[in-house]
Amino acid sequence: MPRVMLLVSANLTNIELLQPQDGTDDGNINYFFRLHCEGCSWKTKNHVVVSFNVQEGQGRRDSSNLREMCQGCGRVGRITLIPGYGTPLTEHNSHEVRLMVFDCNGLLPTDYSFNGGWLAKTTSGTEIRIDLSGNEEDRNGE
Repeated sequence: MPRVMLLVSANLTNIELLQPQDGTDDGNINYFFRLHCEGCSWKTKNHVVVSFNVQEGQGRRDSSNLREMCQGCGRVGRITLIPGYGTPLTEHNSHEVRLMVFDCNGLLPTDYSFNGGWLAKTTSGTEIRIDLSGNEEDRNGE
């Protein structure tokens, strides 16, 4: 099973830190991807969500955060989030920063789409909650 690392980059101006709201291993963040079947190369048209909050399958061996059947060949694929590898983006480290690792079996995530639930800390210390999908911001949790 291949492991895929999600790398993100950003141009941070007057931003000291950018990360998922509760850190890089935030259990509430959703990862939105299109899926690519390793067997037949079929790709989803729409984004699907992979989340720590979803546990599919029973037992340690069969457990995953996403279980999806390929509409091209009928093969069932799984994706499991592997915490502990992500780092926040900082003003000095904002190019190809590790965000999350995915253990993939039959399906590969492609075309990552940012979503809500991010936290930016400015160089002056102000915390801003950001929805990166719609560019809405929420200063100091308001």
